[in-house]
Amino acid sequence: MPSLKVFEYQTVRAGDELMFYHNGKGEKGILEEKYITALWKMYDEQARPFFTPTRGGIRFCEWVGVIRVLDLTLEILPKADNNENYLEEAEQSKWQSILIDMLRICRALDTPTASDAPLRLKSNSILDLYIERFIQEVNFLLHTGLIKRYKKIEGNSTALKGKLLLQKHFTKNLVHQERFYVEKTSYDQNHLIHQILYKAIKTLPRICNNQYLVSRCYQLLLNFPEVSEIKIDATLFDKLGLDRKSAHYRSAVAIAKLILLNLRPDISSGAGSSIAILFDMNKLWEEYIYRMLQKANDGTLKIYGQRSTGFWKHLHTSRSLKPDIIIEKTGPDGSKGYTVLDTKWKNLHGQLKNVGMDDLRQMFAYHHYFDAVKCYLLYPGEDYIQDGNFHRQSHFDKRDLGSKSCGVIISKAWKAETAKSYLNKEIGKQILSALRLDVCSQADTAVHQDSEAHQNFQI
Repeated sequence: MPSLKVFEYQTVRAGDELMFYHNGKGEKGILEEKYITALWKMYDEQARPFFTPTRGGIRFCEWVGVIRVLDLTLEILPKADNNENYLEEAEQSKWQSILIDMLRICRALDTPTASDAPLRLKSNSILDLYIERFIQEVNFLLHTGLIKRYKKIEGNSTALKGKLLLQKHFTKNLVHQERFYVEKTSYDQNHLIHQILYKAIKTLPRICNNQYLVSRCYQLLLNFPEVSEIKIDATLFDKLGLDRKSAHYRSAVAIAKLILLNLRPDISSGAGSSIAILFDMNKLWEEYIYRMLQKANDGTLKIYGQRSTGFWKHLHTSRSLKPDIIIEKTGPDGSKGYTVLDTKWKNLHGQLKNVGMDDLRQMFAYHHYFDAVKCYLLYPGEDYIQDGNFHRQSHFDKRDLGSKSCGVIISKAWKAETAKSYLNKEIGKQILSALRLDVCSQADTAVHQDSEAHQNFQI
């Protein structure tokens, strides 16, 4: 069963020569039309914005992750540089590593690091990592002991044990007088949590390409107690109510929810299933930057994420402003200064003219409604920072609108190819240093006031 790695905003068509992977080994092959047709049907039936059908193919967008359709595992990777070497195995491995590390830092993927992963799992898809983590969690639950829960059951019994339900007893047992229709309490392992996990375990072999993991799934199925079959929907997970006794189930249930709610019967007539586990790269980039800034904070700053304030209202309709990140700095005199960051996962290709007008208007509004000293748009790319200023005169009466600026930070989220991990783990410190919000930069501010020191963002 093959797997295929593509990049966001890449267009693939039936008949294209692409890099397919079989058991971790890559070789070029032709993309068959049946996979494009299956993806078209997935788009039509689910109406999801994960990709856009094009003439004879598919164009991907900002959603990254993994899609399983027919017997093909399709992995969509981020890409924020100017290289178009889509078929190079090294380039695909680099961006897969960056995505997995981002997901791990943002706690969307809780797995061991690549160096700790078993050899059989290296170079495989993100879906395999989720399955591996789920198997580990359920095995841990089996070794520590599965919990039991009380539940009420009712039915016919030959012994009067429990509460006799008279109305149902006379209705169902008018002929069979040796039976009693009773309601009683059972204390066993056949409850909702285990039913969800059991459903996920039975599902895994149908969506997994890795034979090593498939064999572990079947082994897990043998060791797990047989419980009642249930129909999965989103409301079931709202009824779980994990308490202190079941808190260690949280990770396993979270992965089971991710898999089961994104699963559906295959669009073909086969017995397989399709699944899509995808993430909006804009939101992932925002969460990653927020967490790295929090990690780099030396305690002198307050860093807020997604603070909202009212912007427009009419009767029962209203709109609000919600910047991605706000950094609060308290000065020696007790005054507070606010810096607003708005993250954008977009490649500017080194041209500031590619900054969107809507983004600039948004930053102008942040200045006024959040009392911001400075506002910055944060993009991935080559390292540098540049300041820009809004015009401060009104059009007709030439009023002074005040000095408002909007800078652009282009921060490199990845490191050199020779590094063990491609993801730049120092990005939080570098951003704070560029904004002169870290301790070292504040000490140097009195000495270095020239603008040139603020134009280059190279650490």
